[in-house]
Amino acid sequence: MRKKEETVQYSLFFIQRFKGKVLFNVPMSEYTSFKIGGPADVMAFPQDEGDLKDLIAFAEAKGFPFYILGGGTNLLVRDGGFRGIVINMSEGFKDIAWQEETKAIVGAGVKLSEVLSQCRERGLGGFEFASGIPGTVGGAVLMNAGAYGGEMREVVEGVEVLGKKGQKGFIPRSELGFAYRKAEVPKGAVVVRAHMTFTKITTDAVKEKIKEFKDRRKTTSHIAYPNAGSIFKNPENGFAGRLIEELGLKGERAGDAQVSEVHGNYIVNLGNARAKDVLSLMALVRDRVYRERGVVLEPEIKVIGEDL
Repeated sequence: MRKKEETVQYSLFFIQRFKGKVLFNVPMSEYTSFKIGGPADVMAFPQDEGDLKDLIAFAEAKGFPFYILGGGTNLLVRDGGFRGIVINMSEGFKDIAWQEETKAIVGAGVKLSEVLSQCRERGLGGFEFASGIPGTVGGAVLMNAGAYGGEMREVVEGVEVLGKKGQKGFIPRSELGFAYRKAEVPKGAVVVRAHMTFTKITTDAVKEKIKEFKDRRKTTSHIAYPNAGSIFKNPENGFAGRLIEELGLKGERAGDAQVSEVHGNYIVNLGNARAKDVLSLMALVRDRVYRERGVVLEPEIKVIGEDL
């Protein structure tokens, strides 16, 4: 934890102004799909834009770092935890407002599965690639989540953001700098809603496409241990998992972290893995792939926090 006077400042702010839930000294292992991570000083759950605006203003005024947490599904938190405020968007910003037959404004805290469910009910296509992808809309936009040839940039027309000093803004798709597994928003800006457009087809066609993708995901669906999804980005003209498997690295371990025996691009937590174990295993895999195949694998997961 931070020193006592800073903890007092945190407490006074949240008691006086904040409407949402607040937790102190929170194990991040409870809020990531990896089930790994040391404590965050503070975790706050803003209920609306007012909460979020006040929270960001407070953090900036005091010089406290903050991190925006979505579903925690693409994240590794180091064993020393996070010194600052984790802003958890999972309990607010869960609105979906349909503007036209094919257009919706979707809160950053809405799960991808909920958007897909509503698309299925309305006979809207273009989002079927999200079938089986965990996480929330805000996080999916920032990493341009995708699968099987589809990506968020294909359905996102733009995003509403809350920036420094609480100013609201809208960033159109043309300015989001979408690329493979990333998007760009101004530093310090928080995505609060995404404007999304889908394609009118039929309910049966959507269901058929979803089933197709679910069938293709059967391999990774058999991964029973906690994980963060794909660890590395696919290199150009290739697949990270295939490279790792060809080098016989499935089953490789560091502590309780293991390269999945089911899929080479997954690292699983066998029960008591630490972040240092995962990072050590990632380094081993990257080194072997580079030495033997000349390919540099880039991490797809986000790593935050401090070492012990």
